Amino acid sequence: MLDDLSHETGESSHFATRMSDAVVVMARTPGPGAFQLTERMGVVRPAYCTALGKVILAALRPDQLERYLDRVELKPLTQNTITERGRLLQEIAEIRSAGIAFDDCEFDSELRCAAMPIFDFSGKVVGAIGISGPVWRLSIQALRSRARSLEAAAKRLSEAFGAAPSNSK
Repeated sequence: MLDDLSHETGESSHFATRMSDAVVVMARTPGPGAFQLTERMGVVRPAYCTALGKVILAALRPDQLERYLDRVELKPLTQNTITERGRLLQEIAEIRSAGIAFDDCEFDSELRCAAMPIFDFSGKVVGAIGISGPVWRLSIQALRSRARSLEAAAKRLSEAFGAAPSNSK
């Protein structure tokens, strides 16, 4: 599924799950073009400043999210990193509503990413699937234009985890 997503979008694709207060990339595939990410599987990233992580945070209950925010320091990794609790809460609310998260150079000033949730048989979010690429090639508008491919991949992967077709968005 990640190979298909990378082929359709021309970008690297990833699947990540929560690991404590961070996310870990469990699988990834490069896109077909030049200048692809070389990030390895198993890499751990902060949840608050990555599209994959923000999707997973959006699935937390409000009390769980509050406890997460009490534990984690929102460190600025780039000039775009969201470091204000209220602003991050607002973005999480928007992600819950839209079903998609973006990372506009928040973790790495050279990368943009989009991600969507992956559901299991119980309807619980078990991870996130996303695409990413360099800023010079991938604008937020370009990410939005690839949202249908990302949504289709998220639906297929959720169904592979046992989600009913109506639950896998």
